[in-house]
Amino acid sequence: MKPTEVNNSIIGKRCKCIFTGMMVTGVIEEITKDQHAAHVKVRFDEPHVWGNEQFEYNWSFARLSDGFGSLRHLEIIDDKYQTIRVTFSKTIREIDRDFVRDYTKCQRVNLKEWVDNYESSRFTQINEVCAIITTGDMSYLKKWLVENTLVKSIEELI
Repeated sequence: MKPTEVNNSIIGKRCKCIFTGMMVTGVIEEITKDQHAAHVKVRFDEPHVWGNEQFEYNWSFARLSDGFGSLRHLEIIDDKYQTIRVTFSKTIREIDRDFVRDYTKCQRVNLKEWVDNYESSRFTQINEVCAIITTGDMSYLKKWLVENTLVKSIEELI
């Protein structure tokens, strides 16, 4: 990705980026731009260990003057998918406990597993009560979330 392509419209998009020399996937969570560089925060689909540290996200960057930096390896994927940011009334950990208590209802042990196993959807938790979900069939997924979890708000990301 070129630094000139960094804008708010890429927030919530699935992407692949380079981290410690390997390509990893995740969701773009935040961007910053200043007079010298563009920065894109990518929350990984799963944590990655490097040395003694575990990383859940990383920033890719590029200088505006010549495009140098790790941002040139960032690529948007799943561009045809719809993306939403869901804020729940309960913490995701509490919702996961409900899945365990009533395993026969959903046949999954947590919310992430249920969403990730629905067609080609992806669930990325961004804090205790909020997650970004991408999918090709958003209408059914939104309906299911409203009927089976305590949803505070659903924001469509473009």
